[in-house]
Amino acid sequence: MALISLIQSESQVAAFPAATTMVDHLKNTYGSGVRAVVFYGSCLRLGTDENLILDFYVLVDNLRDAIKNPISATFGALLPPNVYYHECDFDGRVVRAKVAVMTLGGFAHGTAETCFASALWARFAQPATIVYANDDVACATVEYALARAVTTLLSKTAPLMAGPYAIEDLWTTAFQETYRAELRPELPSKAKALVNNQRDRFIRIGAAAIEMLGLDQTAEAKPDTGAVWAWRARRCWGRFLNVLRLIKAAFTFRGGLDYAAWKIERHTGVTVELTERDRAHPVLTGLRLLFRVKQRGGLN
Repeated sequence: MALISLIQSESQVAAFPAATTMVDHLKNTYGSGVRAVVFYGSCLRLGTDENLILDFYVLVDNLRDAIKNPISATFGALLPPNVYYHECDFDGRVVRAKVAVMTLGGFAHGTAETCFASALWARFAQPATIVYANDDVACATVEYALARAVTTLLSKTAPLMAGPYAIEDLWTTAFQETYRAELRPELPSKAKALVNNQRDRFIRIGAAAIEMLGLDQTAEAKPDTGAVWAWRARRCWGRFLNVLRLIKAAFTFRGGLDYAAWKIERHTGVTVELTERDRAHPVLTGLRLLFRVKQRGGLN
C-alpha cells in the first residue's frame, strides 16, 4: 500500500474521550483560526492519559490571532513552536496537556527534506492522529506532512547504514540520531524499545517509504561520510535550538518546570526536587536541570 494511504488510515484513528475533551478546550482557547489539531506521543500509543500528560500540536493560520500576546507570537514565529501547559476537567478529574502552537505552513515546512533541524520530521514520523481539521485542505496538508516526515527521516538516515540492513535497524538508528540532536532526556535503549513496541507499524510504514524513495536496503554499503558529518552538524544545531526553546519556554510554559521535572524522572529515573526559589528563576533553573541531568547520565 502506498505510504500516503497508510498515513491517512493511521491519522484518522479516533482519540479516546479525555483527549477529545481537551481538543474542544484547545479549539475554544485558540479560536476560529485553528486549522488542525494533531495528537501524538505516549498517551496516543497507550490509549490513556492515566498518570500521563497529553501531547498536541495546534496548527493555526495566524499566531497573533491565536496567542493574543504579540511578543509571544513574534518569538513563536522566529523560533516555533510556542509551548503551553493546559488543564481541563473531564469526568470529575483533571486532564493535562503539553500543547505546541505553530502555523500550518510552518508545520508543513518543518517536516520537509529541506528543513535541516530534525525535531518535527523525527517526531511525526511516529504515529499521530488528526483529531481536528477545519476543512479538507487542512486535513490533506497535515496528512502529506506526516508522510513526508517519514521519508525525510529515513532518507537522511539511510546513508548512515552499513548495508544490508533491516528496516527495524534503520528506524532505530534514525531515532538514536534524532535524540542526540535534540537534548532529549532519553536512555540509549529508548530508540530500540520504541521500534520494538510498534514493530509491525514501523516495518509496514518503513517498507512503503523505502519503496517510494527507491532505497536498496539489501545492497552492500558503507556509511556515507557526508551524511555522518551532516548529522554531527545537525546535533550541534539541534542542541543550540533546544537551549533557545528552553529559555523561551520558561516565559511561556506555565508549569513548565514541574513538567520538565516529571518528564526527566519518567524517562531517566533522575529525580528532581524543585523549590519555590527554583520556580522564581525559571531560566537559571532550566539550565541547571540540563547540567545536572547530563552529569547523572540522563542525556545521550
